Amino acid sequence: MSCPHSAPPPGDSIVASPSPVAVEEGGASPARAPRVRKLIALACDLADAEVDAGSLAFLGQALVQTTLPHSDPGVPCFERTSGSVSLSIIANPRFGLPFGTVPRLLLAWICTEAVKTRSPMLGLGNSQNEFLRKLGMRTDGRDCQRLRAQSLKLFSSMLSITYQSQGRFGLKNMPIADEAFVFWDPHRPDERTPWESSLRLSGEFFRNVTEAPVPIDMRVLHALSRSPLAMDIYSWLVYRVFLLRVTRRPSVVIPWQSLKRQFGADYGATSRGLLDFRKQFLLRLKDALLFYPEAEVCGQDTGLLVAASRLRTRHTGGGRLSSL
Repeated sequence: MSCPHSAPPPGDSIVASPSPVAVEEGGASPARAPRVRKLIALACDLADAEVDAGSLAFLGQALVQTTLPHSDPGVPCFERTSGSVSLSIIANPRFGLPFGTVPRLLLAWICTEAVKTRSPMLGLGNSQNEFLRKLGMRTDGRDCQRLRAQSLKLFSSMLSITYQSQGRFGLKNMPIADEAFVFWDPHRPDERTPWESSLRLSGEFFRNVTEAPVPIDMRVLHALSRSPLAMDIYSWLVYRVFLLRVTRRPSVVIPWQSLKRQFGADYGATSRGLLDFRKQFLLRLKDALLFYPEAEVCGQDTGLLVAASRLRTRHTGGGRLSSL
């Protein structure tokens, strides 16, 4: 794909279906080079493998368009905006807001189980290590602590989705769970309890994630899990490419300011903040493209150009993606 634009500002790069070699030769810093080499190796391992039932995962559209905090925001409410859709996450004051990699893996697992089982009642296992293995996480002390803390934050959170466009307004409030029972002993993560820990999704959340799920590859989320931003970009790119195809649009240019509102809440509301976000976004976009080389995207002066590329994940498990 050609990428017509004037000379890009320093630090910007043109990204268009890069090969793993091209990305590495594109100038990874010495500190980043080992991480890039590891990602390239993982991408090569997955390149020829089909997305099978074990690796096929799903996310609700709202969770792809507007995402969780990347780091602890230190506030009880967090909002992200994508076009006319805004997602607010309201914390239980006792636990705080979910953030980082773990709740993203949790949400992918929750949405996937809801889509595949068609049931809002999810079994989490009889031990904490059993659930860690379900999520593909390590069963060491650090991941045990992270899982427990982020599970309590996520399960007790409330989501509020608003839609505003040309005077029209829509609102939907939904807790993630109506009930959650966690019986694991945090000091004995491998000890099996007589009762299985469980989660019952709220009716609104269950309908939201099962009516129009976005299909993703769980292996890619794990490969990108060092960066919550890269995880978000990959999932969002899968959705945006599909949206272009179903609406029969050849391409779209998304302004940098809009992308910053959607992905860059951690960056200041200044021109410098926008430049810093733009640089980091393009860096993590390169990581995501290692696992979605079919995507045709290009960084321009005005924004990110996304073209109607070949779909990476075709199977939708019976769910239908809408054009919202």
